[in-house]
This record gives sequence, structure tokens and C-alpha cells, in this order.
Amino acid sequence: MSDEEIITDEDSTTDENKPGVLTNAKSPSSVSVERKKRRLKKGVFNREWLKMSEYQMFLKEYKFDSTQATCAACNQQFSIHYRGKTDIDNHMKTQKHQNNIKSFNINQQLITDTIKPSREKDEICAAEAVLVYHGVKHGHSYVSQQCLTNVCKIIFSSSTIANKLSCGRTKATSIALNVLAPYFTRCLLDDLKKSFYYSLHLDASNKGNTKLYPFCIQYLSSSGVKKGIVDLLDDADESANGIFANARQLIKDNDMDFNGLSALGADNTNVNVGENHSVCSLFQEESPDIIKGNCYSHVLHNSVKHAHPLLPTDIEKMLLSIYAHFSRSAKRISELKLYYEFYEQDFKVILKHIKIRWLSLYLSIERLIEVYAPIKKYFLEQTNCPIEIKNFFEREETPCVLSFVQHILFEIHKKNLELQRSYTTLVDLYRIITSIKNKLQERIDSDFFGAACRYRLDRLPTDIQKTLKASFIEFLHAIISYIDSYFDQNVTLYKTISYFGFQNIDSLTWDQVTQCVDLLKIKNLNEDCLFDEFTNIKSTFKMISQQRISIFDQVQTFINKQGDLAVINECNEETNDDVDDHSDNKIVRSDHFWIYMFSLTQSPNFKKLICFLYSLPCSNAYVESAFSQLKFLCNDKRNCMTTELISAELKIRLNSSFSCIEIFKHVLSNQDLLKAIKSDEKYAFKRK
Repeated sequence: MSDEEIITDEDSTTDENKPGVLTNAKSPSSVSVERKKRRLKKGVFNREWLKMSEYQMFLKEYKFDSTQATCAACNQQFSIHYRGKTDIDNHMKTQKHQNNIKSFNINQQLITDTIKPSREKDEICAAEAVLVYHGVKHGHSYVSQQCLTNVCKIIFSSSTIANKLSCGRTKATSIALNVLAPYFTRCLLDDLKKSFYYSLHLDASNKGNTKLYPFCIQYLSSSGVKKGIVDLLDDADESANGIFANARQLIKDNDMDFNGLSALGADNTNVNVGENHSVCSLFQEESPDIIKGNCYSHVLHNSVKHAHPLLPTDIEKMLLSIYAHFSRSAKRISELKLYYEFYEQDFKVILKHIKIRWLSLYLSIERLIEVYAPIKKYFLEQTNCPIEIKNFFEREETPCVLSFVQHILFEIHKKNLELQRSYTTLVDLYRIITSIKNKLQERIDSDFFGAACRYRLDRLPTDIQKTLKASFIEFLHAIISYIDSYFDQNVTLYKTISYFGFQNIDSLTWDQVTQCVDLLKIKNLNEDCLFDEFTNIKSTFKMISQQRISIFDQVQTFINKQGDLAVINECNEETNDDVDDHSDNKIVRSDHFWIYMFSLTQSPNFKKLICFLYSLPCSNAYVESAFSQLKFLCNDKRNCMTTELISAELKIRLNSSFSCIEIFKHVLSNQDLLKAIKSDEKYAFKRK
């Protein structure tokens, strides 16, 4: 069969019984149809022309008439009906098109340059925000920020973003003060509105001749117990009325619900928590149900300080004297190193004990015991050794006393660290304080003062043994009595709310729930619904306890899915050992457990109760940590910082959980932040 043979429609219709008949002839009608098609295709726009490089820039299809094409340069249509592609070539040769195409190329380039960098400008703004954020997180000065920008331009000269960075001292300051700090604080306050209750923490400290007051909050968020700083104020008025006025104004300015204030957290000074006229009493005049939050980190520290005079040796004074002896003399240190070599020990400096620091005494004693042999030999062989230090090392009971104090302080040190955890609340206080009291009482009842102390005590004369044991027991009794002076005031409250910790959830009863609600006087709780929710939670807890997967793994899996909580800030200079400790020991955090339970059940009333309980503070450590941050922010090289700028940097450091790597993507995806960085409104002097 030849290529020209076709099956015609005509044959198929006339010879219905011969479907396979072939013919070489074409009917007149089919020939006329093909000729019509060829005539139509001759003057029709061909889309293949758009792919040709010589036409791509200006040629467009004219959809209303297929026999015409559009020239974008001339902004007009021309006919292609007669010659097709040749008509396009003829149009290109006209003088009008050649003049228009020149200006069209320039305009097209301007349009491309204007549209294309919009993403690039966002990346530049995000890069500038990251540089400022990085500098604030690591305590860099704004002069170094400006220098870093210039260095980036030199090192990354091939980068368009690096070359267009303009983040000098003024701009970096404005981004930190008027963009990043307000943004992270607003995120904190917006998250606070999702919770029912919060507690307000405050303290005061002198920085030179300036009195600074950080105001912080604690509440239960969707990711667990959360804390943050709302503002840092500068006020010379240290009276209760002045502090109260600042606190009330801060609550009003930040649109925080005063009725949601559950407790006031502060240290144990009279101006803050005194019975007669204090900041707490002024708050309670407006809202009598506000709970006074004592700082039990201070209580544990002061209990040791209070009991210390009962020891036969003034350990604190000796530590300070030994440190002072070596602190300013390179010659004495070089002589001391020879004694370390004699005892084949690595050189370790004596740690300075600061009386107002909660945890420094234990660390200083621990270091002195480690290097006791070379230090003792050094002082005893000195001809001009201070008499007090020489007598201290000559006494045979000194090693025994040091071992005893180290043993007791180790237990108190652990509990103090537990109180300072970011997620420890008043729910945990009863367990922590009763634990340390029981441990101390057991040592009194058993005359046990540590293995090292017992070994050294047995080698002493009998009369000295009796004297030391009596002083040790008095020391322990004094610590317990001092703790009880604060703890016994509210022991009923502490015990009642401790039922809602994870350790007690299995034995939680409805009577305990009603006792807690009556004691705290929580308003707007539907008790009928609360009971139904309680029974639902108990049955849900029983169900998840019977799963093959442990509760710890269930809770951790849920928490890791919560975006905000799973962030690990790689830029923190302080390591968070608490998180690692809980992960290693498979301990379920109580706040995480309740967040997980509320994701499984609909319990609005019970959630309100739990939000109240986990907003209550047991320590003022978070506010104290704000003062610790100041040593990175304020130093001799940064002596021009205003209180507003210090406050802004504290808000960035404490309220943000992003690492310096993660913040770039976050800023780049947030149009409000990018708009604020681009805007001139961030400059305070321009706003004025």
C-alpha cells in the first residue's frame, strides 16, 4: 500500500458491507476542505515565534484577531495575514520600531531592577536584624556592630546582600530599641492573653547611681511555664508607694488584666512583702486575693547565714581572708604553684565567696577542700602569715568542720538549684522544702554528718568530738528553724496546691480539688462542670497510663511538636542542665503533663484552675537573673547606654528563644518586622 492511499468517508458510507475497501482517489469535497485549511493557516499567528530569540523581547500574541500580532515596543498591532513571519521582519526594519526598541530596552531594564530586588531588600533587612540580634545576645557594643558590617562587606565582596548592608551604630541601636525589643515583648504579652492568670515579679538594684526595677511575669502558656520581662524602669523612689505606682502603671500601659494577677513575687524585704505597709499590702488593698510570693532561694541562703555563727570556726571569714591573700599578688601565686607541684596537683585558684550570692559558699568550700593540703602547707611555712589564717590551719578540727559544712551545703545547694529552675512553681515548693527539712532532721536523729566528717571526727579527742557534734546539731536545728519561720506561715496553702503536681496526680481526689478552690477563692468556676472535667481527666490519665508507651515519652512527643518550646537556643552562654537532667532520668515535668492532658480533654474550668496554680512563684530567681544579664550589657566599654536601651536589650535576651541562625528565617517570613526595619519610623529623632 502506498503512502497516498487513504480511507475516505464517502467509501465507508456507500459501501457499508465493505469496510476494508481502499482507494487512491480523493473526492472533490475533501480536496476543497484541505485547501480551505491551508488558506486559513497562512495568515494565523504562530506561537512558536514567541520562542525565537529575535522576537522574544517585543512580540506578543493579539488574542482578539489571529491575523494580527502585537509589538510591545511600539504598543500597536500589525497584520501578518499575507506574509506571516515576513511581516514581522518587515515591521522590525521600520524606523519607528527601531527608535522605540531602544527606549523599550532601557525601560525594561529599569522595571527589572525595580521589581527583582524586592526579595533582595527583604534579605538585606533580615541580615541587618540578625547582626543586631547576634550582637545583643552576645553583649557586643554597637561600635563593634558597625565594624562587623564593614568587615562583612570586605570578606564577602561578591555577595550583593553583604555589599548593601548599612547597619551602623545609629541604625543598629534603633533596630534593637524600636523594632526587635517591642516585637518580642508584644509576642510575650499576646501569649499571656491566652492564659487566665499571671504573677508579677519585681526587684530593685543599683547600677552606679541609678536605681533599676525589672518587672517580670510568669504564666502557663501552651508550651509550659513561661517567664519574661515586661519592662525595666529607672526610678529613685524606693518607697512602697513609688514601686506600687510604677507597677500599676506598667500593668495599665501594657493592657494586662489586673483581675488576672494571681500573685506578687519579690524578695523577702519589708518594702516588698512586709505586713503593715509594703508593695504586696498595697496590691492586696485593691485585690485581697492576691497571694504573697516569698523567695525561698533567699530563705535557704539566709538559713545557712543565720546558723553559721553556731559553728566553732568562722568559715566565711577564712574563705574571704584566704582569697584576699592571693587575689592581688602575682608573687604569692607563683610561690603557691610550687606547693601544688610538690603535692602533684594541678593549680586551681581559690574561688571568691560573695556573701549575698546564694550558691557561692558551697563552691568556695568545695574548692578549698580540693586544694587543702598545698594551701595549708603554704601558710604554715610563711614567716609573715596572718595570725587568723595560721590558727585556722593549725586547728585539728578544721578539716572536720569543712567536711561537715560541705556535706550539708551540698544538699541545700541542690534544692536551691531546683528552686531556680525556670519551670519550678509554688506547686513544687512543699515537696522541695519538706524534702530538705527531712534530710536535715534525719541527720540530727542519726548523728550523721557525712562520711568524710565521720572519718575525721573519729580521729579527734573525745571532748572535741562532743563539742563539734553539739555545734553541728545546733547548726542544723538553726537552719530548720529559720526555714520554718517562713514555711509555717503558709504551709496549708503549699500542701494543698502540691496535690496538683505530677507525682500526686494518681492520688488526687475531688475533696482536694474543692479544698484548693475554696482556699484560693478562684472566681467564675462552674463547680458542676469542674467535677465532670475532673472525672474525665482521671479516666484519661488511667487510659494513657495503660499504654505501652510510657507517659514520659507520650508527653515529650507532644511537647516536641509545640513549635515554641522545642526551640534550643544554641547562642546561650549558660547551659540548661535541668532539661538534660529530666530527659536522662525520665522525669515528667508537671506543667508539660497538664498541657498534654488539656490537649486530650476539653476542660476549660480545670484549665483555669491549673493556670492559676502554675502562675504562682516560689522564687525570685528569674528577676535576679535579669541583674546577672546586666553585667554583659553594661560595662566600661558600653558606658553610654541609656536605661531604655538596657531595657530593650534585656527584652531581646530574655523574651526571645530563637538562636542567631533561626532568627534570620523568622524575620524574613515576618512582613511586619521587615516593614518596621525598612521604615524611618524606627529612628526616634525622626519621630519627634
